[in-house]
Amino acid sequence: MRIELVDDPRVGINIAKRTLYKICDVGTVLFLSGGSTPKPLYKSLAEEVELRIGAAAMIDDRYSFHQEYSNEPMIKESGFEDFLANQNIPFYKILEFGVGKGETTKKYNETVSFLLNHFTKSVGIMGIGEDGHTAGILPGIMQNSEFVQEFHFPDSQIKDRITLTFKALSMFDLLVVLVFGDEKKNALDLMFSEGSEEEVPARFYNRKELDGKVLLITDQKL
Repeated sequence: MRIELVDDPRVGINIAKRTLYKICDVGTVLFLSGGSTPKPLYKSLAEEVELRIGAAAMIDDRYSFHQEYSNEPMIKESGFEDFLANQNIPFYKILEFGVGKGETTKKYNETVSFLLNHFTKSVGIMGIGEDGHTAGILPGIMQNSEFVQEFHFPDSQIKDRITLTFKALSMFDLLVVLVFGDEKKNALDLMFSEGSEEEVPARFYNRKELDGKVLLITDQKL
């Protein structure tokens, strides 16, 4: 794992942006996480119009079509979705109106399988939650053997989620993990502690097989 320790999240966003400009090309599919942390990155990428990719896709989403809860509106608000449309870059979303959770999961699993096989490079913009979750994989969730999984998490406000699994994420060529804010310090400590990935999903980034494929950018001392 390569670690970039920064004093200001804006510096971290610039490092992530320069990395994407260097690594990505038209043979790359870029997978996008939701949340507030990557929004400045998406906004900057949209404004500069320098990013070259072949496609973009979502990493996870809450199975909710309410604008407050779905990850997709943030991508739109950042201007990145319009950037993709203006550059004629396909954007593969998870949610489809009128399609049930099971069918949505099945269809997106097929989409991700196609993307991972069609494009020569796969890059993911990742984050870590305060509880140590990453992508849509929350603590205590047993994963299946597919690229995409649905699950029901009764303790969450939005109980139904659809996410790429570690099987899919482990096939990426680069995982850019953005972790900013004092509230994430404990999550980082948990990530580097001993224990299972089921308990702390962010421990996934410590896998030996991912050595050289993870770029952690944070403003928290480790």
